[in-house]
Amino acid sequence: MRIVYVIAEYSLHNHILEAHRRSRPGDQLAIVKVPLVLRGKSRADTAQRIVPQLSQRFLAGKLIEAAGMLAITALPKVLRKGPVFSRLRTIARRHRLPFHRTTDIMSPGSLRFIADQQPDLVVTLFHQIVRQDLIDIPRLGVMNIHPGLLPSFRGIQPYFWELSEGAQRAGATFHFIEDESVDSGAVLAQASYAVPKGVSVQRNYFLTCLAAGQLLPRVLAALESGALEPQPQDPEAGAYWRWPDSAAFDRLRNRGHALVSLRQLFSLLAGEGTRDLEHERAAVGASELSDLPDQVQQG
Repeated sequence: MRIVYVIAEYSLHNHILEAHRRSRPGDQLAIVKVPLVLRGKSRADTAQRIVPQLSQRFLAGKLIEAAGMLAITALPKVLRKGPVFSRLRTIARRHRLPFHRTTDIMSPGSLRFIADQQPDLVVTLFHQIVRQDLIDIPRLGVMNIHPGLLPSFRGIQPYFWELSEGAQRAGATFHFIEDESVDSGAVLAQASYAVPKGVSVQRNYFLTCLAAGQLLPRVLAALESGALEPQPQDPEAGAYWRWPDSAAFDRLRNRGHALVSLRQLFSLLAGEGTRDLEHERAAVGASELSDLPDQVQQG
């Protein structure tokens, strides 16, 4: 398959792309990197728009997380221990993949780059709204990897809200983007796991990415063979979640969770990535999978 990834630069989910390359080496991949900015805006303009919407506790936690992410990105390369989280440009250069950087996925240059790849599928894991001009390019459509279970957790930071609202399971949803609405397209597959006691929001996101990376090859194979039957979402089900406020942080803490745990973050260097996925469930279309990887058992 010819697949274009439209993906935001973030170390914890860049390895989804690496997992794809290892599991399906025959696929022709290309990368569109989209920085974490509002469409067509600079980082300064984005900060000016977004920061006033965020609580001080959220900002403080994100600063700690950013420092920790820099550490676990650099230390494995120095110590030669633990998973190496590569940057998107590094992945593209290492494997000679077509690469394009843009702050606006709907710009003429971005659309032209994607169209030039003649993709069967576009896979997205980023924050901008996709419009029809992009949806019409790939033969099979645009598939989003949503880091939460739909329809219950649409919107922003679903891996935070899963914990603050006391969900028993967390995970990732693969769904089509069919129009300009957000997180509403037909569901192709889901991978879920029991929420570990005391897990931080940051580690929950990492587990979500691990679960998504494990399920991705099967989703692609089912799409390629035409075996998938997308399941429409109930528009009345679930909720759309926005930026966490102070009350949400209180609920998060009262349930025994934190935004970031440096201990949990650095445990990744010891290779403790899959321990919390012992009871993962995966479903493609309407059928549950029975052939999950050996270290993951169907719940």
